[in-house]
Amino acid sequence: MCVASSGAALVSAGLLLWAPTTEAECPAGKFPATGQTTCYDSSGTVIACAGTGQDGDIQAGAALRYKDNANGTVTDQNTKLAWEKKSDDGTIHDKDTAYTWANALGTFIPTLNNRCANDETVDCTATGNAGCAAVGGKCGFAGHRDWRLPNVKELQSIVDYETISPAVASAFNNNCAATCTVLTCSCTAASLYWSSTTLAFLPGDAWVVFFDFGIVGAGGKSDGLFVRAVRGGCVD
Repeated sequence: MCVASSGAALVSAGLLLWAPTTEAECPAGKFPATGQTTCYDSSGTVIACAGTGQDGDIQAGAALRYKDNANGTVTDQNTKLAWEKKSDDGTIHDKDTAYTWANALGTFIPTLNNRCANDETVDCTATGNAGCAAVGGKCGFAGHRDWRLPNVKELQSIVDYETISPAVASAFNNNCAATCTVLTCSCTAASLYWSSTTLAFLPGDAWVVFFDFGIVGAGGKSDGLFVRAVRGGCVD
């Protein structure tokens, strides 16, 4: 069952009612394509795709489509997941800041969820939106407090298999230069990013995505790897 993400309290005949708003946590999504449009023979030579049955020929799934929300986030218009953009400015969003798996979950994510959107130096953990009154805006990155580390399937969904170094669409890799912010650029390190998913057969490791080539692999949880937060998805 899907539930609305927010609602309004109404009073009718002495009863307190809850009216859901139109914003849902789990809008209808589409399984994304890989992005690959080129075909190759067994030696790696580019060939015409027609009739090969390769991914570049069939292109199954919904074409990759993203929307920059102009607030430091990008929405995948297929999965409806909202992604944190990465910067190159030394802030919490910097693409070059590495975390252990525990710190990604226990430090990075809580910081995103508990700093004022308009001034991320202001801690609003205890005070919520009221704690951001002096700087304006809401508590939480881009005004939201439900950011989390993506699971491995979510993380792999933003790989663009038509490109490499980094293997992402331009929505996640444009105008990246020293000092750029999440409002002026979108960066992706061509390296390993943590997912929140543990290897069932080796629980000291977690699944990672290597955004140089788009490979899914494993990393020891004590390793220092990169992170990108996500929000959205169906809540049962």
